[in-house]
Formats: sequence, structure tokens, C-alpha cells
Amino acid sequence: MLAYTILSLGLVATASASPYPTQPTCKELTIPITVDVPRFIIDATVEDDWDAVALTLNLTRRDFTNLTDPLPVVGKTDGPVKSTFTVGATLCGTGSTMLILTHGIIESKLYWRPTFEGAEKYSFVDAAVAAGYSVLSYDRIGVGSSSKINALTDAQFQVEAAVLDALVSHARTSLHAAKVVLVGHSYGSYLSAASAASNRSAVAAVVLTGFAGGFQYFAPFLAGSGLRVARLMDAARWGHLDAGYLVSADVYAETYVYFGQEGDFERRAAVWSHDVGSEPFAVGELPSLLASSPLDFGAVAAPVLVLQGQFDLSACGGNCVGQLDGLRSLFSGAGVVETVDDLAAGHNLNLHKVAPQAFAMIFDFLKRQGV
Repeated sequence: MLAYTILSLGLVATASASPYPTQPTCKELTIPITVDVPRFIIDATVEDDWDAVALTLNLTRRDFTNLTDPLPVVGKTDGPVKSTFTVGATLCGTGSTMLILTHGIIESKLYWRPTFEGAEKYSFVDAAVAAGYSVLSYDRIGVGSSSKINALTDAQFQVEAAVLDALVSHARTSLHAAKVVLVGHSYGSYLSAASAASNRSAVAAVVLTGFAGGFQYFAPFLAGSGLRVARLMDAARWGHLDAGYLVSADVYAETYVYFGQEGDFERRAAVWSHDVGSEPFAVGELPSLLASSPLDFGAVAAPVLVLQGQFDLSACGGNCVGQLDGLRSLFSGAGVVETVDDLAAGHNLNLHKVAPQAFAMIFDFLKRQGV
């Protein structure tokens, strides 16, 4: 991607350093998944960065959450559409309880186990394995090691939720997990909540980060990202994708939307996140999420923990204190709903200095639920 000449060579070298040794209990998986769900008909044309700017304007208007223009959803298919994808995943640990990790947009499964030198303290995967769990992290379809798909017709929220449903079944039947916990971040939190609602008896607990239950603060995130067409930004890395895949404009835009107060994170973590950890997201994802809403959060029966960096821009508008108070009524079917709204972090909680504390809170919550 773009070169950032004001960064020192030492900082760039640190951000791109070789990963620390792989857990001996980890293995890479390729999981075939077939889904059969209706698709939204999305009327959006993105061929270049001018189109990306025009789309950003429509999606940041004050009326963008309405199921009318400017939301570019013009209908729905007459029936389900059957598709088969391959999901690239990493399985670590040997615990009988399996955590399935779903990342957000402009991210990949690397979010859960960063690869820069000294990143061990930011690795949720390593912390979970040390706490006795097995962990299945995966690239959402269209991202990283998973199937490359059409950004409008395949990369849709309800399709990705069906993929996660299939992974829950795979974890229980093929990977022999005694219990399954869904852990989501950002867009992945909405997917995790939707899957928990449709798999009431199969999911033992739900952990959500980068999430406050609504969409009212998506506009600062979208505008601040300075979205650009991925294949035009870096043809060597993303030239194989169609023009409907977008990335942030540069490391500073991504830092604004994903990181918190100066001092709460290491700059090298932000540089790594942009240069290595980032993956494009598809134009069809956010409109289809909005068109699928309101989601049936009340159908989630498992215990729920929502854990937030205080300075999360897209979830809370930059200050989460008090913004999670309504989640107990939103998740009305869950016997236990706990929230934390004041951790010293922005949206990408795992990449902040408070990450070890956040991980400990998650495992304490799970142990108290008998998971």
C-alpha cells in the first residue's frame, strides 16, 4: 500500500517483523461450507475511488439507516440461493470448549493473533489456549484465506451469518467440541449475535467487542476511513478482487477509526494493523446488515458479555461510558448480560495495551458461566 515516509525505518521494520513461533497445537484448516439463503439485490456501482466517495456520502447521510434510498438495497431474490464456499481457519488448543472467533471489517483472522515482534500480549488466541480453551479463528468469506466472492451478491450479512451457523455445527460434529462459545468483534459481533439467536441450544456463551447494538455511529467510522478501492490501492496484494472491495485510505485514517487515545496503544501496532492485518471489506456487507435489521437479539439465550474500549468510534461515537446500559433489555432472552464500557482503548480492543486485562475479564466471565 502507500509508503509513509515520515515513519522511521525502524518502526516499519518492527511492524513487518516475522511472527513469533506458532503454537504447536495449531493447525490450518480448509472447511467447505454450503449455504442456501435469500440474497438482497444491491444497486451500487463501484469502479474507482470517485465511486467509493459517492457511496460513502450516501452511507453517511443522516437518513442512511432507513430502508429507503440512499440505502442501495432495491429488493430481494425470490427464493434462497445455494452457494458453496471454502473457509480458511486456524484451530489452536485442545480444550473441550471451543471459542469461534469472527473478525470485523477491514480485518482478517490475524486480528486475533497479531504477527509483529513482541505481539504475544495482544494475542487472544494464545491467551485462550493458555486458559484451557480450543480456538477456531477464521477468515470471513471474501477475506484472506477464504473463498473470494462477489462483493455485492455473495458478501452479504445473512450469507455470512449462515456460514457461521455452519461453523458452529462443524465445531460440534466434526471437531467434537463439547461446548461452543461465539466471540465476535465489530461486524463479527453482529454475526455472532445473529448466529447465537439461531443456534440457541448449541451456543454456550457469547462475547462481543466493538459493539453497542446500534448503527447510529457508523457514519464517523465510514467517513473517517477514507474508503478506497482495494485493487487500485495495492494491485499486487488485492488485484484479484473486484472493485467492490474497499480499504482505508492510509494508516492515519485507520488509526483514527480503530484506535483510541494516544498512549493507550503502541504506534507499531497501528502500523502493523494497516500494513499486514488489514483486509478489504465488501460493499454488500453493511447495506445487507442494515436491511437485515432489527436483528432478533432477544432470541439469544446464552450468557452475553459485551466488552468495550471507552473510545470506540463506530460503536459509541468515541465515548462508550453509559452507551451499553440498554443492552440488558436488548438481550432480553439471555439470563446473564454483563457489560464493560470504560477500557482504555478504541475500537480494536485487542491491539491496545489493555488487551491482557480485557482477555482476563473474558475468561473470568466464561468460567463464572461454567464454560
